[in-house]
Amino acid sequence: MAILNFQLVVSGDLAAAQDATRSALEAADFSVTDKGDHWKAAHGSIARTMFQGFITNEDSLREVLDVTFTDLGGTVQVDLHRPIFQAGGGSDDGLVQLRLHDAYKEKVGEVAADLQGRGILVSSKI
Repeated sequence: MAILNFQLVVSGDLAAAQDATRSALEAADFSVTDKGDHWKAAHGSIARTMFQGFITNEDSLREVLDVTFTDLGGTVQVDLHRPIFQAGGGSDDGLVQLRLHDAYKEKVGEVAADLQGRGILVSSKI
């Protein structure tokens, strides 16, 4: 289900996949925080998304991803999960949610493109 979950599979071992994924997330302007068993990757402004809603520019839309890794032996599955509920602000008549969905797809696409450029992306479901 690509609405809330995005999946990337990269070649290599777990440590190399984590390093490359962190670099790709940071290149897409995400800040990455290690939470022990997963990462939290955040981009944009919660305040602007909440208070400006639909008129918030693309670079300011708040995107938050939980990032987990599964070692598949030779490849690593990278799961990027967005929150089920995310305040959109403004009148939140659905247009903000559509913009958020498109923004998530675009940002995860940037991460996938970075990994593809490194020659390690095996597959993606975005």
